[in-house]
Amino acid sequence: MTTVIDALRAAALVHGDRTAFVGRDAIAYGDFYRRVRHWAQRFARAGLARGERVAIWAPKSDLFVTAIYATMESGAAYVPLDGAQPAERGRKIVASAEPAILVTDRERFDALAGDLPASLRLVLLLDGEGGDWPVLMAGVETDVVAPLHETAARAASLPEPARVGPDDIAAILFTSGSTGMPKGVQISYKNLNRFIGWAVEEFELTANDVLVNHAGFHFDLSTFDLFAAATVGAAVWIVRENEQRDIYALVNGLSQHRATTLYCVPSLLTMLASSGALTPAISARLERVLFAGEPFPIKHLRTLAKQLPPTCALYNLYGPTETNVCTFHKVRPSDLEQERPIPIGLPLPEQIAMVIDGEGRPVEKDGEIGELIVAGDCVTAGYFNRIDPANHDNHRTGRHATGDLVTRENGLLYYCGRKDRMLKVNGNRVELGEIEAALSRHPAILEAAAIGVVTETGQTLAAFYSVRPGAAPPGAIEIKRHCGAWLPRYMIPHLARHLDALPKNANGKIDYLALRQVAEHAIAGPGLHRTAPAMAS
Repeated sequence: MTTVIDALRAAALVHGDRTAFVGRDAIAYGDFYRRVRHWAQRFARAGLARGERVAIWAPKSDLFVTAIYATMESGAAYVPLDGAQPAERGRKIVASAEPAILVTDRERFDALAGDLPASLRLVLLLDGEGGDWPVLMAGVETDVVAPLHETAARAASLPEPARVGPDDIAAILFTSGSTGMPKGVQISYKNLNRFIGWAVEEFELTANDVLVNHAGFHFDLSTFDLFAAATVGAAVWIVRENEQRDIYALVNGLSQHRATTLYCVPSLLTMLASSGALTPAISARLERVLFAGEPFPIKHLRTLAKQLPPTCALYNLYGPTETNVCTFHKVRPSDLEQERPIPIGLPLPEQIAMVIDGEGRPVEKDGEIGELIVAGDCVTAGYFNRIDPANHDNHRTGRHATGDLVTRENGLLYYCGRKDRMLKVNGNRVELGEIEAALSRHPAILEAAAIGVVTETGQTLAAFYSVRPGAAPPGAIEIKRHCGAWLPRYMIPHLARHLDALPKNANGKIDYLALRQVAEHAIAGPGLHRTAPAMAS
């Protein structure tokens, strides 16, 4: 079996002089793979074994990608963390991942406050001076990237590249958890091979392409950017965190790097199209624009389509992290004439998409709504060190219940919403329970509830809370500050409101329907405190 790490090895041989990364991260495939080998050598000296984990918590850069590939070269699984997330959440993920190696920088290392998992044997630091890092705990080494990067090891001392099988875990991507604890989705090489192999063929990628890596490496969208590019020897532009929300930095990069392929969430494409900056000169070389993670409001999709070359293909890609991409739809002119969101389409080849009703029976008639169940090689191996009661039996049989409600029309699947309390905000998965758990940590808050309200521009997160007797209700700025210490930026509520008591239904549980009505009324007029909106990171 040829895997995504084999693709990098082949690229170093066949496309060694071609550019792997453009811009400030510019490096050729041959030089990049040599760097990967040297990092893998250092990992081997720390005793990294096949199947262990390397946690990577750092800003986006070519060094982050080096750590990803060095982990794969060693037969281990990489665990990428959002570089911009709060320290408390980062500590939870590092502890849950039980890594043998941690790759990070001084700022994030300090944020761990010495709270390191017992599994750790090496901390590799992306900045700092050699020699000024104390021994952290018995058996844990420290090293810095500078000498590791600059010192070329002898070829004879480099370890043999690890050979992995289809069921070996390549990555663990942590997503929002309903209990307030992020959960790690295990991505196997089989999962990646299914998606990447299809994508390279469907999009007709070649070594002449330049792919834009906008998504964070903790986001499953990034697997396409990295691994599809290496498969064909194409180049990648890594969009840094400070450029992700800067429209003019994005359009300048598209032009400067002559990008051919852009894959990101609809909210970013909406901003891009609405800015007026996506001129014919900027978009001229784009051959394909792919989007995923949330529904694309049709009027904004029309605006985008008008600003792209007639030859540029538009694709809607669908799938939760547990399946990566499992269905797709190439946008047709007729789709843009409708007033509803475009379909999520058909399953990838050899994958199965089933629609079932509340009793588990197949939904066969067009127009009837049911839950989407996916089966095939795209389905991941469940969660790391965690059994999900809702999907345990499914995962054992290679299936995943998405929780998404869909309907079929003329053979195509259409997304209709969610059956639980998980939603997507700018393509990021958000469990409302995790927001509620963060709000409840505020010393003044007695009860908290969070809901999502669909508006013309996407999901709006609204929070409601009551306070303990005698406590002063926190205002919008305080709510934002508090949530920012526990949640990534995209999970901070846009709207917040203090209530004397949260409404309850006949069973004594929080009445979310009543809160939704309050939120919808307030969005249309004054009433809720607003916090700053958040873009995907």
